[in-house]
Amino acid sequence: MRRETITMQPLRVLSSVTAAYSGEKIVQQLNRIKPLSQWPTTRWLTASPEEQGIDSAGIAAAVEACCSRNLHSFVLVRNGCLVAEGYSQAWDEEKLHPVYSIAKSFTSAVAGMAIDMGLLEGVDQRAGDFFPELAAKDVRKSEITIAQLLSMSSGLEWNNRGEQSSIEMADAPDWLGYVLERPMAEAPGTVFRYCNGNAHWMSGLLQQAIGIPVALYAEHKLLRPLGVRSFGWGADPQGITIGSWALYLTARDMAKFGLLYLQGGLWEGEELVPRSWVEASVQLRQRPAFRDGTQGGYGFNWWLKPISSDIPALVFYAAGSGGQRIFVVPEWNLVLATTGNNQRDDYMPERLLAHMAAAVKSERALPENKKAAAKLSSALASFNKEVDKPELCSL
Repeated sequence: MRRETITMQPLRVLSSVTAAYSGEKIVQQLNRIKPLSQWPTTRWLTASPEEQGIDSAGIAAAVEACCSRNLHSFVLVRNGCLVAEGYSQAWDEEKLHPVYSIAKSFTSAVAGMAIDMGLLEGVDQRAGDFFPELAAKDVRKSEITIAQLLSMSSGLEWNNRGEQSSIEMADAPDWLGYVLERPMAEAPGTVFRYCNGNAHWMSGLLQQAIGIPVALYAEHKLLRPLGVRSFGWGADPQGITIGSWALYLTARDMAKFGLLYLQGGLWEGEELVPRSWVEASVQLRQRPAFRDGTQGGYGFNWWLKPISSDIPALVFYAAGSGGQRIFVVPEWNLVLATTGNNQRDDYMPERLLAHMAAAVKSERALPENKKAAAKLSSALASFNKEVDKPELCSL
């Protein structure tokens, strides 16, 4: 994902600039989503694209436009039904894929669950409550809040050029110690600075609050209830779950997580993630720039924007480097999960989403279209023969 540092504007100016994304509007859309009658915990309910108001030929065109760009997989879900999925040669529905920074959105979910259980006081609780030694280093560090860690506005100095600080953290014998020793670049809450250290700090804070690593908590309270049978989530040398990356999932299970948020945190009648947390997570907290010219921002470890300049439907999404995405479009009751290995074109998934969006035609079923279905079948077969292009794999 983009690594940027942007000075925050006053709220009055920010609101006018980012009017294209509305947290209030997207919550209204989420509130209109009805609970599913059949949940994909053990098996996905499938439907043809046309049965869910989507043109198969449009999906075929989307696949053809992006499949040669080191796209590894996609899973498209509408109204809780799996309507299309595709995989390149080396991947399938059972293989775990690294999802990189999508881990941050899972860390955020656990934070919301911990707040709901009373293990954290709330998003305004200060890091100094868990790390009292911070005040001796720099009093501003002790004043950093949970909200600021989750919205990339802690104020920590973090060099994203060539992932320098992230590499240094990963090479350090004590990852959290490395993060806590970073100097302050600005006052907390004043600047958006994408920082892997924030998410790892959040994981360390959560481990203190809940008493076990985030990965173990997520396994029992989140992933198992979703029906996730296999996953991987790495830890640092001290056993702290890596809150910023090192998560491995199947594309189908990525889609389940998106569907959970589309359902307002509800799954089979149980609120796994508090609805209030889902709604808080998709509110505009910061305003990083998007390269496609759309106006949106960042919530609690979720990206927020319109789909494109031409498609104003709002989307919130989890994003990982190289093409990992979980897109959630409440207006259309739609989830799109993607994996890939395109380090030179990190907006490839956003273009795939825009192509897929053009295929959404109706809230009602479309007539059966055998010709369009044949086009989609052919496109998926061609996609299944694709192999990575080395020139797209490295920067």
